[in-house]
Amino acid sequence: MSGEVIDPAALERLLAAIGGDPEDLRELLDDFQQEGPRALSQMQSAAHAGDRDALRISAHSLKSNARDFGATALAAECARTEQAAATDDLEALHARIGVIAAELERARTALAELARRDE
Repeated sequence: MSGEVIDPAALERLLAAIGGDPEDLRELLDDFQQEGPRALSQMQSAAHAGDRDALRISAHSLKSNARDFGATALAAECARTEQAAATDDLEALHARIGVIAAELERARTALAELARRDE
């Protein structure tokens, strides 16, 4: 399952970028597990408030983190939402955030599965 959701090459690049320490990678994975839902919550709050700038910033942040961890579908959805924040109506943005929520859950599950395997 995780092979479909997470690009292993991205995790290898991230591991190399942090000096190759698997424990440091686990800490980053733990951070993503907590920060991903926070970013999603910020996006939802911004959409409800009609704050397109805050929505765009939150989508950008989650996109960057998702790319680092190889969650390519999540990153792509965040990129589309980041771009759409300026032009789409709020109903469409809420729908996009729903897709992001589903992709985030898939990515978090896949990353947790990978972390368990590497223990």
